[in-house]
Amino acid sequence: MQTWKRALIFSSLGAGVALLVSGRRAAGVVLTGVGVGGLVFENRKTLEKVARDLPQFLEKSSQVMRTVATVSERLMEMRRYASRG
Repeated sequence: MQTWKRALIFSSLGAGVALLVSGRRAAGVVLTGVGVGGLVFENRKTLEKVARDLPQFLEKSSQVMRTVATVSERLMEMRRYASRG
């Protein structure tokens, strides 16, 4: 990506976030949209690959979250059992 494009994209994103944080929502959304649009335009191939791989990534993420939930439930049960005894 050319330097001027990179500067335009990241300055738009930065200014947009700063405006959103400062309470100027409309201007922040516009500038952030310009930055995100520039990123999408410059990285179409990468985004297509991400879109193709997204279902598999979501499935793996769901498996991890289910495992974490199961482990935390078991730890809570062990803690309750230990506090009784």
